[in-house]
Amino acid sequence: MLGDDTWGGLFPGRFNRAFLYPSFNVMDLHTVDNGVISHLDEELARDDWDIIIAHFLGVDHCGHRYGPDHPEMELKLLQMNEMIKNVMKNIEDDTLLLVLGDHGMTRTGDHGGDSVDEITAALFAYSHSLNIPLPLQHQSVPFPVAQVDLIPTLALALGVPIPYSNLGRVIEDLLITVNHTFEEAAHHQVFSLELNVHQVANYLEEYRKHGSEFPDDMWQRLEFLSEKISRDLHELPLDKQKQVFVEYLTLAKLMCEEVWAKFSMTGMTSGLLLMVAVITLAYLVLSSEVMADDEMCIVNRIFYITLFVNALFVFSFYISVVILGLVAFLVLAIFLYFHRSRFSNIFAKIDLLEIIPLFIALSVCLGTFSNSYVVVENYVTAFLLVSVVTVQVFSSFMKQQKKKSVYGLPSKLVKWASNYWGLMSISSLLVVLVCVRISSWFWKCREEQPWCIPGHVHTTLAGLPQVMRNWRYFTSVFSLILLTWLPRRWLMMCGNLNGSKLGVVLVRKVPVICSILVASHWALQAVPSLQGSPLRMYVVLPPLLTYFFAVFLMALLFFVPLLIYEVPPRKDDIGPVTENPYNCIPQLYHSLKAKYSTDNPKRQSIPIVYGLATAVSAPLVGTLIVLLIVIVLLAGDGVSPGILLLVGTTVACLSAQAASTWMNADSLGDVMKPSWSSVCTWFMLSLHFFYSTGHHATFPSLHWSAAFVGFEGQWGSSNVIPAILVGFNTFSAQIIFAFSLPLIVLCPLSFGVVFPKLRNSRLEGEDTRQGEFLFVEDRKIAASSLLFTSVLYIILHAIKVLFSAASAFILRRHLMVWKIFAPHFIFDAVSFIVTSFFVPLGVLFTLRIIDVLDMFGVYLRHKYS
Repeated sequence: MLGDDTWGGLFPGRFNRAFLYPSFNVMDLHTVDNGVISHLDEELARDDWDIIIAHFLGVDHCGHRYGPDHPEMELKLLQMNEMIKNVMKNIEDDTLLLVLGDHGMTRTGDHGGDSVDEITAALFAYSHSLNIPLPLQHQSVPFPVAQVDLIPTLALALGVPIPYSNLGRVIEDLLITVNHTFEEAAHHQVFSLELNVHQVANYLEEYRKHGSEFPDDMWQRLEFLSEKISRDLHELPLDKQKQVFVEYLTLAKLMCEEVWAKFSMTGMTSGLLLMVAVITLAYLVLSSEVMADDEMCIVNRIFYITLFVNALFVFSFYISVVILGLVAFLVLAIFLYFHRSRFSNIFAKIDLLEIIPLFIALSVCLGTFSNSYVVVENYVTAFLLVSVVTVQVFSSFMKQQKKKSVYGLPSKLVKWASNYWGLMSISSLLVVLVCVRISSWFWKCREEQPWCIPGHVHTTLAGLPQVMRNWRYFTSVFSLILLTWLPRRWLMMCGNLNGSKLGVVLVRKVPVICSILVASHWALQAVPSLQGSPLRMYVVLPPLLTYFFAVFLMALLFFVPLLIYEVPPRKDDIGPVTENPYNCIPQLYHSLKAKYSTDNPKRQSIPIVYGLATAVSAPLVGTLIVLLIVIVLLAGDGVSPGILLLVGTTVACLSAQAASTWMNADSLGDVMKPSWSSVCTWFMLSLHFFYSTGHHATFPSLHWSAAFVGFEGQWGSSNVIPAILVGFNTFSAQIIFAFSLPLIVLCPLSFGVVFPKLRNSRLEGEDTRQGEFLFVEDRKIAASSLLFTSVLYIILHAIKVLFSAASAFILRRHLMVWKIFAPHFIFDAVSFIVTSFFVPLGVLFTLRIIDVLDMFGVYLRHKYS
């Protein structure tokens, strides 16, 4: 093919790089063409070539820049016309000249769609020895041929076999020369068509053997023609034989187009409608939880909307998509009209400053309609993440100033930045800025990013120069140590790693063991002498042990999630406790508080429990430690510092959220309810994590090396384990942030306990020192907050995949649909599936922890009553 041009020249001759790839500017109309023309006569004069390809770009650039009716286009076409005349004079008698384009253009100079002007391009054929029939030359409408027809024609003209997977029909008139008599020409045409038919028939038969299906009616017609060809075709006149061959090749191409080149408009439209309905369903669940007190209201809405979604799917097979779309949106409009008060109420409670981060997050979805945006989505995502955090920080400042009477914005800002909340917010924002900027070092280059210079972070240790190996190895190990030590330090500071219970001991020891195993695996991989050695088989042992310990710890934390330590007090009476087990923990807490006061004579006999204030988030953090170690193992040692930066970015975002929450909270209910902006930040973090671990929404960017971490063929022919490893590596961002989503709800309370100065003085009347223990006290708020966060987070991912699907649907005829839009939609769809699975998993794990805390309260009640 000649590339992205409107006209080009194809000459039998030698492939010459000198004029195929000269340097040029995108908007330059002449540099490439003049370079090709300057070499063309010299190459034609040589006798050592069989094929020459001359690639002209000026007409294409002129069409894009000025359109087909501009005077510049006339000049370019005149230049091409003179070039073709010159080539026609200089070629030998046995040379075939073909001038063709790979596409047409619209009246505005564009292409990539499916209009006639765009998919029709000229084909000019000339040779001194050609004998093209005169009626064909005088037709008012040119003889139509498909571009795939060039393949068998050129193959037979050059005397080489037709390619195996060709579906084109030979242009038989281009194979007739002036030396052929009429009878010889007819025999030659029929023989060429017969070769073409046998090649296509062999390909279709082999294709069907691999389980592929064709339309029955068309396949039966092809079989009938095949039997006719093999049985009595040679008894027919030559013109009848030619007619049968042409009919077979035409039908074969139409049949394959029916299977391969057609879009199911009904399926695509109904799928988009179903996605809209499901997103509406999720939002209704969200609004019901916020606004409705009756739990049956939520159940009823889920039932009716689910029934509506399934009805859409069933009717999509029987009703026109236009009618179906109108009915679907009419039903949704009627439903929203009768429930408009609920929607107006929920949006009335959202501050304008909360809408801005939501708008920024949704702008990611709008960008999917641009191929230029998709190519640089990693850059845009990083910028928008910083924008969301910046808006969140300064919106908290603006909310606080509404309650004060300090005049002058500079003085307000200085005073705000000098207090504890402002200092923590500004510091968190600076950390996010630095970490996001440095994390760009760990991006991987797309094929469409020629400006991108690939680094060495994704190169294995064994592939690095010797001088760089030690530096990279010890930097990676140091990052792995920090990645393990910092979360453990947090848990120790919160009092969750005291005692000798099995869960506590394993959370203390297993991450350290896994880190040592990962560092050992990296060291063994870098030893060149192990390549081909029998000791090579032991390289897989550290990853396998890491997988085992990680799975074992996560399973144990699900069944025994409490990371607390109870110091047995002296036997003493703690007062009467109510018989209601759901109220015993708050009553026990207040009793312990009273008995622990300095004027209590029984102070030494009260029970002491470490880690209760962070008992809900501690198992989540313990699980995330081993998950991150496995991600580092699969991503490779070079990405270890990048993942450490991403963890720092996430912690900084949580710190900014906690400061903003406590700064503007008027009640504990405000602290326990997450904001829209915090969920939007989490959504942007998941996208940023995806790109900053070296991934892109393209198949060439998949880290296939992850399939062999701990696996080198010992599982036989099964691809299940390698597929799981590659999938876990590719969608690790979605897994981590979906599973850890409850941290958005928990972090303000846990930060308020660890950093007491963070707590708002307006809430001194309420006991804010209970931390996450408040969710045990009020299960309804806990369930409501988790449901709100989960549904909103899934809605954001659903909207993103909806826009990706819509862009692939609308731009299905775009030049870059299979290169950019279709892979982007596939990755977004799989990301949404992974997110939809791990978000409920993380919420169920959190609810499991709260249930066990309830049981622990019952245990304390019986023990100290």
